[in-house]
Amino acid sequence: MDAKCRRLRDDWRGHFRGDLLLDEQSRGLYATDASLFEILPHAVAVPIDDDDLRFLVQYAHEKQIPIIPRGAGTGVAGESLGVGIVVDLSVHFRKILEIGSDFVRVQPGVVCQNLNRELAKHGRRFAPDPASASSCTIGGMLATNASGSNAARHGYTRDHVQALSLVFDNGEAGVVHRPHSVEKNGKPVLAEGKRLDAITRSVQDLLERHAVLIQESKLRTPFNRCGYLLDGVLNHGGIDLTKLLVGSEGTLAFFTEATLRTIPLAGGRSAVLFGFESLDSALRASEHARTRLSSACELLDRRLLTLTRTQSPEMAKLIPVSAEAVLLVEFERDSVEEARQAGLELIDVLQRQHHLAILALPAFDDASIERLWQVREAALPALYMLGKGPRPLAFIEDVGVPPEAMPEFLGRIQTILQRFDTTASFMIHAATGQIHARPFLDLDDPADVAKLWGIADEVHGLVIGMGGTISSQHGTGIARTPWVEKQSGRLFPVLRELKHLFDPKNILNPCKIVGLDPSRPAWSLRTGKPKAAEPLPETNGKPAPPARILLWSTDEMAEQVNACNGCGSCRTEDFNRRMCPMFHVTHAEAASPRAKANVLRRLLSTDASSKAIGADEVRDIADLCINCKMCATECPAHVNIPKLMLEAKAAHQVEHGLDRTEWILSRIESLSSMGSNFARTTNTLLGSRVFRWMMEKLSGLSRQRQVPAFAARNFLKRARRRGWTRKPRQRGMDRSLPRVAYFVDLFPNVFDPLIAEATVAVLHHHGIPVHVPLGQKACGITALSQGDIELARETVRHNLRLLAELVREGYTVVCSEPTAAVMLRKDSLDLIDDPDAALVSEHTMELTAFLWKLHEQGRLRTDFMPLDLSLGHHVPCHVKALGMGVHGPALLSLIPQLRVHTIDVSCSGMAGTFGLTAANHQASLQAGRPMLDEMARPRVLFGSTECGSCRMQMEQGSGKRTLHPVQYLALAYGLVPEIARKLRRPPRGLVTP
Repeated sequence: MDAKCRRLRDDWRGHFRGDLLLDEQSRGLYATDASLFEILPHAVAVPIDDDDLRFLVQYAHEKQIPIIPRGAGTGVAGESLGVGIVVDLSVHFRKILEIGSDFVRVQPGVVCQNLNRELAKHGRRFAPDPASASSCTIGGMLATNASGSNAARHGYTRDHVQALSLVFDNGEAGVVHRPHSVEKNGKPVLAEGKRLDAITRSVQDLLERHAVLIQESKLRTPFNRCGYLLDGVLNHGGIDLTKLLVGSEGTLAFFTEATLRTIPLAGGRSAVLFGFESLDSALRASEHARTRLSSACELLDRRLLTLTRTQSPEMAKLIPVSAEAVLLVEFERDSVEEARQAGLELIDVLQRQHHLAILALPAFDDASIERLWQVREAALPALYMLGKGPRPLAFIEDVGVPPEAMPEFLGRIQTILQRFDTTASFMIHAATGQIHARPFLDLDDPADVAKLWGIADEVHGLVIGMGGTISSQHGTGIARTPWVEKQSGRLFPVLRELKHLFDPKNILNPCKIVGLDPSRPAWSLRTGKPKAAEPLPETNGKPAPPARILLWSTDEMAEQVNACNGCGSCRTEDFNRRMCPMFHVTHAEAASPRAKANVLRRLLSTDASSKAIGADEVRDIADLCINCKMCATECPAHVNIPKLMLEAKAAHQVEHGLDRTEWILSRIESLSSMGSNFARTTNTLLGSRVFRWMMEKLSGLSRQRQVPAFAARNFLKRARRRGWTRKPRQRGMDRSLPRVAYFVDLFPNVFDPLIAEATVAVLHHHGIPVHVPLGQKACGITALSQGDIELARETVRHNLRLLAELVREGYTVVCSEPTAAVMLRKDSLDLIDDPDAALVSEHTMELTAFLWKLHEQGRLRTDFMPLDLSLGHHVPCHVKALGMGVHGPALLSLIPQLRVHTIDVSCSGMAGTFGLTAANHQASLQAGRPMLDEMARPRVLFGSTECGSCRMQMEQGSGKRTLHPVQYLALAYGLVPEIARKLRRPPRGLVTP
């Protein structure tokens, strides 16, 4: 820590109660956002309330230190990057303070989608709908004046703001209102606060002096958010500072609270997906959609469509290859019938009257409409999935031109791109003239890097010459500030004077909109290509492979960290998505998957050694990954964050060893197997309050977590007694049926053998021969998750020796535990470079996927007895990670009278051994809270899930008996009668100290 950081820490001690992050790794997490740029801040502050924020702003004012507000960091223009103190308002400023009949009062850290989820309960919504709504904050939307696909109907964020609470450059607070929204003594109140009064008078005088110039400087394009937005600020009621401050990107003041206007939920919606043989036809069709007052009109070009078809088979079915462009049009009307009629009329116009569209897919209900929107939602992720080489870069992606000039503009920009020997993808808000163009360039190629500025300069010059804007939707930031003066022309001195009135010391997000820093490059691009790992000393005259612990191809690790573009999608708080459970708990940037990629990317660009990756501070970040694998599944670029973090944990273990808790957790599989040999004694001890207290002190395992009781006889012993460990005879068997090698894993073996009994019974019920290989160990996932790679490898090798030969004989390996299937299908390939690992991986299936395949083949028996039960079925993360589909609910729904409510709202929070420790106990419950809330609903009487650790959380968090789906199937088949007795016994809940 340098002297400046120490001074800052000392000066703030006792005054600032939030987090002050001064180490380089933490600062590095805030050096990038979703843009191309990278600037390492001097410090990062995470204030917990208004007092904290006022103190740090006042301190920055006194010391003349730049301060940069930051929300979710999803901006693509670099709005939240800077060299001073980055202020993260997304962690604590998250309250929805008041919901009124037509307004809502919120703090800036509230996520847009979360706000609309709460407003929907009142039949209302906040109208702007940015594409990043599931992760972006209201503060970020205020800062950039966000809009979205429905801008044609609902405009910008500034059109929906009634009041703002602010902190100015000197730390003084103030409140601004829309004219006539608040009155005192019969007069409108526009501003409250001494400093604000002075600013208001000065701004009003400035704008009145230049009113004619402001009017003459209006652009031809209907949508513009470049620079400071002066239109509508000065009016007959006085001055509307809310309109000036929204879109100012933190360069004029900090937002601490906003009162927003809400609108009713649409009475009716409809959507139509049109396909066209040419881009020109699509553009002409968009004119008809615009004149019919569509709420959204999105155009995707051929390149985006090709990528979407390639990456999404479902989208490929929707869009014919002959379509060179598609137009997605949505209507909002007062009633369902009016919306339906609007969609049908447009189909008639475009297909029957003008013969423009070759395809028209209408949708009139919410589910069908969302399916059509998936075409657009799949488009950008398809761009992120591109591997090495040129990628679509966001640096000219926010231009706007008059809608009628779009055909001319698109032709001329193609000429510019051809001159620079590149192409681009285009997504267009056709009704509003907003064009998102992303040229394909390679940031690892100096020749391509050299093209960036030239392309931007020519494209922005073209836009300005056509009366358009360089920034129509996504912000000015670092990307577009160099051209603000050119677009503003004679108005630019007014913008510069405005900045001075609010921020004379230039500390509020400097170098954005006005005031470029001539001492720094205009564009500070992300750090370069990571170094290759240092090889180990030569062996037998040949260099040893790079010093990595997991198996990586030559450039795989570098490619993975570079594949993360920082889009912030992993910060989503959408309950329908899983990534990232730990971020959902902490809301801290360090917990987000992109932070983990950032840490390794910065590290590998300077030091690629295993020792550096194994540093304590890197392990702190890695421990925020619970290996649920949801980020690798849901990330638009499919960056394998879990593997990167397992490498970091492994490197730390090599350098520092395991602490006591990590050592115990990595061996919990073998320790549990030993404990099951003395089940009665072990269970007695685990039921003792004193023993659990001692266990927590010695091992770190939480005394509040109820470990399941050990079975009196584990399943492998039972299987041996019943002859299931011998290979079944083939004589007289139906050879068309698959043969199964059952891989049991820990939980069904020592804690709940009835799962394994039900598995074998159900398979036997179908005439399927089952072999339970004797000598199998648990899968080894606990050792892997703690970084004990050698123990994990030893376990995997042991199991492969048993399973590979069986696979060669024609057996399919079936796992009733999804985690075991993940280990054999995925993680083993990162541990063992052996053809047997690939062979077993290819022939391993999770049990419900195996049974569903039987059902699809018409081989699943349906001789079920009715079960008059109501279940809540939680979908485990590892079932999703397998990529074989979610089949548990569908299987259970085959049972007569069984009512299945699918719970797919969050991770359970247990994450294997994660939730067992005292340190993680509360975080585990918080991560699983959405699922537990669903389990608590009266309609759910029992639980169901495939995962053993998830079942533990469900039972102990809800008090409702939870079984594996195969146990319900066995019960309905009239098999394993002990299951019925277990179902009637209530589970033990969480243990209190």
